[in-house]
Amino acid sequence: MRRPLLLMLVLLLAACEATSSTAQFSAGLEPGEDGWRGSPIDIDATMPDVVLTDTEGERRSLAETTAGTPTLLFFGYASCPDICPIHLAAIATAIEQTDVRYEELDVVFVSVDPERDTPERMGAWLSGFDRRFLGFTGELETVEVALDELELPGPYVEGADPREEGESLIGHPAQVIGFDAEGEVRRVWPFGTRRADWIADLPRIVEEWA
Repeated sequence: MRRPLLLMLVLLLAACEATSSTAQFSAGLEPGEDGWRGSPIDIDATMPDVVLTDTEGERRSLAETTAGTPTLLFFGYASCPDICPIHLAAIATAIEQTDVRYEELDVVFVSVDPERDTPERMGAWLSGFDRRFLGFTGELETVEVALDELELPGPYVEGADPREEGESLIGHPAQVIGFDAEGEVRRVWPFGTRRADWIADLPRIVEEWA
């Protein structure tokens, strides 16, 4: 599979360890020459056309659900100790501090841990950030198809979760992928993106990608 240099530098598979160095990175992003905080991606890809289960238990096409609306897509899992909650909290609080409305932007979370992330659990967990976030779970093979189409690495079990006996930590992609209203992939925001970075980029997403 092709792995563009920029993608390999930015789209790293992150370890969900509560004490990992990745979890401590919070320096934020420097604006690019174009003023964006997120980085452009040099891959030719669109929103994966896979069918998953939403938090209401309904089977839905990811591509059809997000069609016509700029979308932020993130792969993770509800038991993640750091990367997932930090990303989602930063996005949720940034939306609250901008003029962006959820009618203008979809924020989509896809689980890489479907065995534990039932629709009910996903719904309850995501509502802790914002009830308007869209959550999806489904067969791991289907999720891996979506990851492969975006040239992202698949999840893997890292080891035991020290917080809960019998549970595991899962390594997964640590970046948010941005798509325009036509479903074309446009930019990426790595772990470490702060609320201020989202406040800078969110208005441009809804204004320029609609």
